[in-house]
Amino acid sequence: MGAEPKAPSVQDRVDDVGGRGGIERHGVDRIPDAERTSSPGTFAMIFIGSSVGLGAVAFGWIGMGFGLGVWDTIAAIAVGTVVGQLLLVPLILLGSRTATNDATASGATFGVRGRLIGSAIGLLSCLFSVALTTWTSGSAGVAVAGRLLGTPDTAATQAVAYAVVLAVSAAIAIWGYRWLVRANVVLMTLGGLLLLLMLVAFGGAIDWGYAGSEPVLGSYLATWLLVATTIGVSGALVVCTIVGDWTRYIRSDRHSTSSLAWIGSIGVFIGFVVPAAIGALVSTSSPAFADPSVPFAATLANEAPAWYAVLLLPLGVLGGVGLVASSLYSAGLDLDALVVRLTRPQTTTIIAVVAVILIYLAVASPNIIEVASAALLVMAELAAPWAVIIGINFLRTGGHYDPDDLQVFNRRETGGRYWFTGGWNWPATLAWAVGSIAGLLTIQTLSFTGPFSDIAGGVDISLLLGAVVAAAIYLPFSGNREVARA
Repeated sequence: MGAEPKAPSVQDRVDDVGGRGGIERHGVDRIPDAERTSSPGTFAMIFIGSSVGLGAVAFGWIGMGFGLGVWDTIAAIAVGTVVGQLLLVPLILLGSRTATNDATASGATFGVRGRLIGSAIGLLSCLFSVALTTWTSGSAGVAVAGRLLGTPDTAATQAVAYAVVLAVSAAIAIWGYRWLVRANVVLMTLGGLLLLLMLVAFGGAIDWGYAGSEPVLGSYLATWLLVATTIGVSGALVVCTIVGDWTRYIRSDRHSTSSLAWIGSIGVFIGFVVPAAIGALVSTSSPAFADPSVPFAATLANEAPAWYAVLLLPLGVLGGVGLVASSLYSAGLDLDALVVRLTRPQTTTIIAVVAVILIYLAVASPNIIEVASAALLVMAELAAPWAVIIGINFLRTGGHYDPDDLQVFNRRETGGRYWFTGGWNWPATLAWAVGSIAGLLTIQTLSFTGPFSDIAGGVDISLLLGAVVAAAIYLPFSGNREVARA
């Protein structure tokens, strides 16, 4: 008998994607099995690596702006993230089962044209993430340069800082998956170390028992739930349409469902909760962090010890590159799915340009905390019913799909088992629309509330209500035509 073939090294696995040294060839098409050489650990590494920048840390600062104590805020974010992860698990597995991104794979549930719903949600979520993270990272760079070099904080210097972050991130995103893997290996190691050093730098000033101020909703429970949904659940759901961008390179016949679900979920939890927890703790170290009109990164640079201010420059600028590059890559795929005539590098470039406009709109906002939390929650209201419906379909089908029929729209063809009615599965689409409307009508944010936001005595149940309504409408239909097995 011949010798067992040698397992590919990590470098070989990276180089297999799109050819050695070249730009990744694939958009939302099906990834050939020969190139699907990633593992659940690769997915976790990408997620953690893209979450160790100041953008992720700032979510803890945003959470503290609601008036809760530091440990109450961290607990709310952690619990909310776990709840959001329950909806994420089928979507983590979906990419591995279909060899394409989740928005395209959602065609098995919504129809090959109805999957445009997922592409639109993903595109909006990624644009928000790119704008917020670039703004945070650029602000950090300007603030640190001002403290160390006396560089003025002007619109021109901010524009240069934003341009640097976006240019580096766009280059990585355009080059494709294998460069994202390489970049996030470095960022996970370097950024993780710098985040831990942040606790050392501010440790002496952190108020570990900070009890909070006045809860913004008056009631402790209502405010706690608002933090859990706005930062925790919403944060997890923001990535619900894009996790398949990474797992599509993982073969389900080589890596078990349980290993991908558990390792992927651990990576998501660490990536969301640990940086946010550090941000919440550091926010108690100085009253200056309580000013919502000053960017978190700017206050961080001004309040940090001199030795750590030097380290903030690579953390602030390069730390944001991981998340911005990952978001640009995913947004490029979503736009590629919406406009199939464009290539993935072209759509990624377009998204980078649009992100610049959004950044300046965000900078012009008088209260970024309100804007960011409201935007997160609105996107979650759209994503939660979508994720629930796909999760139901995943369970009903046992995760079995026809990958070739999912590509009908991308090939500009018609027909196939996911064509349904004109390319749309109307029961699933109706369930998503009604669930989203129910959530938006009962939403509570710091900027605005829905007309029926008081139906639960001041407690925000919008995400739960939207998900339940969507499930109730979709379940009677979920056992029929869409149960298609490969």
